Amino acid sequence: MGTFIRVLGWATLVSIAISVNTDTSDFDWNAVEPSWHLHYSPCYDGFQCARLLMPLDWLNTEPSNETVALSMIKLPAAVDCSDASFGGTVITNPGGPGSSGVRHVLKNGRYMQTMMDGEKHFEIMSFDPRGVAHSKPAADCYASEPARTAAAWQSRGFTNFDASAENLKYQKAFAAARGLQCAKPGPHGYAIQEYMATASVARDMVRIIDEIESLRQKTLAQKLQHEAQKPVTSKPANVARLQYYGTSYGTFLGNTFMSMFPGRVKRMVLDGVIVPEDWVAADWHNSLLDSEKALEYFYRSCFEATAKCPLTKSSDHSWHSIRDRVRTLLGELEASPRPVLTQGGTEAIITAGMVRSSIFNALYQPVDKFEPLAESLASALQGNYTLLVQNTGLGHPADGCTPKKPGEYNWLGLSSSAVVCGDAQDVTHHDERYWQGYFEKLGDRSPEFGHHVAKIPFTCSGWKSRPKYRFTGPFSSPQADTSDKQERPSAPALLLSSWIDPITPLQNAHRVSKSHPGSRVLSQRSVGHCALYSAPSKCTNRVVRTYMATGALPDEGAQCEPDCVPWEQCDDERTSLPR
Repeated sequence: MGTFIRVLGWATLVSIAISVNTDTSDFDWNAVEPSWHLHYSPCYDGFQCARLLMPLDWLNTEPSNETVALSMIKLPAAVDCSDASFGGTVITNPGGPGSSGVRHVLKNGRYMQTMMDGEKHFEIMSFDPRGVAHSKPAADCYASEPARTAAAWQSRGFTNFDASAENLKYQKAFAAARGLQCAKPGPHGYAIQEYMATASVARDMVRIIDEIESLRQKTLAQKLQHEAQKPVTSKPANVARLQYYGTSYGTFLGNTFMSMFPGRVKRMVLDGVIVPEDWVAADWHNSLLDSEKALEYFYRSCFEATAKCPLTKSSDHSWHSIRDRVRTLLGELEASPRPVLTQGGTEAIITAGMVRSSIFNALYQPVDKFEPLAESLASALQGNYTLLVQNTGLGHPADGCTPKKPGEYNWLGLSSSAVVCGDAQDVTHHDERYWQGYFEKLGDRSPEFGHHVAKIPFTCSGWKSRPKYRFTGPFSSPQADTSDKQERPSAPALLLSSWIDPITPLQNAHRVSKSHPGSRVLSQRSVGHCALYSAPSKCTNRVVRTYMATGALPDEGAQCEPDCVPWEQCDDERTSLPR
């Protein structure tokens, strides 16, 4: 969920094989010595990296106990930390859960810095949470690439999903087998999956902001000492406070932090908002509120784009004609999945579920993804499935004989399951009849995507790893106080949402706002997942810039227009999903 992880459609069962090239092969993270205090080293092109140790178990922090090492990256501010315009550090989380914060800052850090810099100048920082990407130990359930590849190919037998009780029996057994595999102790003698719930990550962030402040004070003292040519004792700092921008799952992380540690919040931007009570209840019904509206927008905007959209025909009198052709294609694939050869000559089949998953993914970023989606669907309607094969991820099968490349992150789906299932209530006791009713419920809300989204909590039906540390609410915070009063945020939260979001509808932001006094919702009139990812908007950027500098919020009911729309040339700098 930069974003929910793409566990929709067929990818739910083959998520173990999702491989994310984090573009980090030119930096050796193993060469960075983990330490209890923050020490940055130059990395990549103008970034700084560090590995910070954390207690494995925040409920048992004895020095003799196990640790985890979090990989961190920051884009330094345009000014020195001693400059009066230095605004501090903004920590960002891209969502997923399980997406790499390192990857996010490498791809989007400079855009986010431009978004926020003005009266104040900020450094942008993120980290790979527990079990994720470059952090150690990894939430990788497989000891070898051949084992991972074998599991991935085995799971492809479940590509054409049928929510009947008979089929759910086999699906649930497969989920249980996956749960057993991921509950096995790793090389350190424990299962990291038991320590990955969001409560532990929120507690990690408390220590991160303390280390950031400690390093800043040390840097200032050294600078003053150098200028004065004599020892300088820095004044004790006020309690460190978090400045944060979270998208998608990152809003649940931010909300958890704000609810657990309200006196540690300075600025809190939540974009693409998750309702935390739904998240911990493993209920995704409300997340589908606008899914069909987003799909309708694809068809409507395609029809209005005429020749710019390859799905259109001169005989079309409305967008319904385009929709009906795609529905016919999906119906044909439902009745008869198509055999295909993937790159390398591996046989596979392409199903309606895979195509729906590709359509759903495109709804996250219409500006950049509508045209490729339309091209692949238009080709399929002509009998050519090559582009669809590529879009469904079948074009690059895993090679179990080749060692994993440096920077390759091919357990993203497993990281996601550890967090989703760890945060949620235990659902392993539900039988097939319960799940059949759940699939029907979500299918009624969204006929095209309900079953695919229902697979996210269904993956937890066999998950065996229960977290040691879990927070289930209340998700709320006290009234903010600009004087930094103890146990109160410095400013109310700013909640952002696109106008139509396929997985975190605008209604979510208004629901969550009620639990945080003084918070305000800004809607961006774009379609897609999160304001940040759906489309660039100078208006939204101005609101965020003002808020970060002063804590001032927009007027009630404020809206911003996007600067780009699908099917039109867009030369504006913008973000992309960090995977």
